[in-house]
Amino acid sequence: MMKASATVLANAVLLVVYFAAAEFGLSFFALIHPSASAVWLPTGIAMAAVLLGGFRLLPAVLAGAFLANVTTAGSAVSSLAVALGNCLETMLAVTLLERFAGGSRVFTSPAGFLKFMVLGALLSTTVSATIGVLSLTLAGIGTDADTTEVWLTWWLGDAAGAVVVTPFVVLWWTNRSWDLATRELAEAALLIVAIGGVGAATFFDPGLSQYPIAFLCLAPLVWGALRFGPREISTAIVVLAVIATTATATDRGPFAMLTTNKSLIVLQAFLVLIAMTALPMAALTVERRAALKRERAARADADAAVRAKDEFVAILSHELRNPLAAITMAAAVLDTGVQSRENSDRLITSIRRQAGHLARLIDDLLDIGRMTANKLILRKEPLELGGAVRRCVEALATTRGLAPGRIEVDAERVWIEADPVRVTQILENLLGNALKHTPAGKRICVIVRDIGAVAELRVEDEGFGIRPDLLPNVFDPFTQGQQGLDRSAGGLGLGLTLVRRLAELHGGTVEARSAGPNRGSVFTLRFPSCSGPPLGAVAAANKETYAERPRRLLVVEDNMDARQTLRTLLETLGHEVHEAADGEAGVAAALERRPDLVFVDIGLPRLDGYEVARRLRAAHLRSRLVALTGYGRDDDVQRAREAGFDDHLLKPATLDQLRAAIDASAEA
Repeated sequence: MMKASATVLANAVLLVVYFAAAEFGLSFFALIHPSASAVWLPTGIAMAAVLLGGFRLLPAVLAGAFLANVTTAGSAVSSLAVALGNCLETMLAVTLLERFAGGSRVFTSPAGFLKFMVLGALLSTTVSATIGVLSLTLAGIGTDADTTEVWLTWWLGDAAGAVVVTPFVVLWWTNRSWDLATRELAEAALLIVAIGGVGAATFFDPGLSQYPIAFLCLAPLVWGALRFGPREISTAIVVLAVIATTATATDRGPFAMLTTNKSLIVLQAFLVLIAMTALPMAALTVERRAALKRERAARADADAAVRAKDEFVAILSHELRNPLAAITMAAAVLDTGVQSRENSDRLITSIRRQAGHLARLIDDLLDIGRMTANKLILRKEPLELGGAVRRCVEALATTRGLAPGRIEVDAERVWIEADPVRVTQILENLLGNALKHTPAGKRICVIVRDIGAVAELRVEDEGFGIRPDLLPNVFDPFTQGQQGLDRSAGGLGLGLTLVRRLAELHGGTVEARSAGPNRGSVFTLRFPSCSGPPLGAVAAANKETYAERPRRLLVVEDNMDARQTLRTLLETLGHEVHEAADGEAGVAAALERRPDLVFVDIGLPRLDGYEVARRLRAAHLRSRLVALTGYGRDDDVQRAREAGFDDHLLKPATLDQLRAAIDASAEA
């Protein structure tokens, strides 16, 4: 109901405005025929209204044109024909502009202005002029005036009305704000004064009016077009049109001819040409400013990207050198051979911890790359979230030597469909973040709740909190709070980014809240919950199906330290281990020894790891082949599978991963 009443009201307002403008034109400027005015503002009003309000406003155009003609000189039939011509003129103009020029956005570009001039002001107006003149001629309503001059008067009156009025109304209606600075406002006022002064001198000064110097009016318009937008220039054109029309209608100015009507026809042609020059130029100026602004923004973004890259490289260097330094020093101390068992155990634990830190940094970088390229694959299965939280907290407590109760767990049983490895990664990043930013003695708590169809996990801490300006970007890559040169909190700023993206890949969400610095923070994850698997399946999954026994293994690795270290570790586990330093030697050793499992590096001399696998499979070797490599992209894994590998492990592989690979060879 409100929409219908609004349409009725809009039509009523437009009808009044259209009729008043039509009466003005027919009363003062219908000099050659009672229905043909050289100054016809209603065309511009109708086009602007329908461009802005749609075709629902056409009834007002039809009614306004009919009333204006029927109360002037036409019969009911001829007036209806004229009204239909005016209505069709507006329909055609708006239809063409919406189809080819963006509708009401037509005045946002130079091309749009030119399309409006051609399609709206010059082409569509021929419809009204042709139908109007034809209907009046057939009805026998007219004077002794030449039909061609009547048509030309009608057409140019409509065209000039469209060119002068339509941009002015549309531009001011769509942008009614004054966003100019004080200096620009003063310059805009000076533009209006200049165009008014030049127009008055050109059209009213008796000493100048005898010279053809109307082109002088273009100078202030060009200046304005280079300084302002189309809205301001359309205003200046309206001011010029008022001055020029007033002078010409009283037989003054450079366009004064034998008859006033001919003078007005030439003036309308002049105004159309002036507008066709100045308005597209103003639009071009706006486009150029926007392009320069985009260039500056792009340059600023590029500079920011360079700074971010430099900062990231510096942070990465710091984060890599610290654990490498600790590993190097621990190895140097162990190399002296004079350490007690207690010190040796502590140093070995330190080496393991720092190596694990390095592996996590590399894994985070690789995972970000995979997710950016949409190549991260999830291996989902039913997962009990509360149990996963407890296992992760226990593992962190062991590997980081946390004090008992450092992380509190309050977890209900709730099942989700998820990749267990990725959920553990989410938990490790959230808990690692809490541990880094929460001083000892302050509370860290993990809460898991089953809320209807949602599994909710919250990590709450009483730590340093998050600044309000940082909170909206806390999940963005490389975003970190301010740190000193010691970078005691550490990290690359990728952990929370991984949390958000992994949560989204699982169909979940994550949000962060903080009351501010030193007031703690809360990270809340929500996953769709699901029903758990049958109890028998859970029991079978947890049951040991085989026992560890010694196996014959082959290590194909060109790095001597890596090869000998892995051999020593595998022999310590009780296995028979052989080694080869290049691809060809690896193929020969595998075919001679027939091992249960072969660990193969990919980047080998002479033959790469892929070719080693292909040759061993071609020789029908039944040994289990495991790629042990630093190439960890998804297409690297796929390429390894295609070459014949049974498994793919990233360096550095953990002891559990090595054991699992060896144990899997017993099932082959």
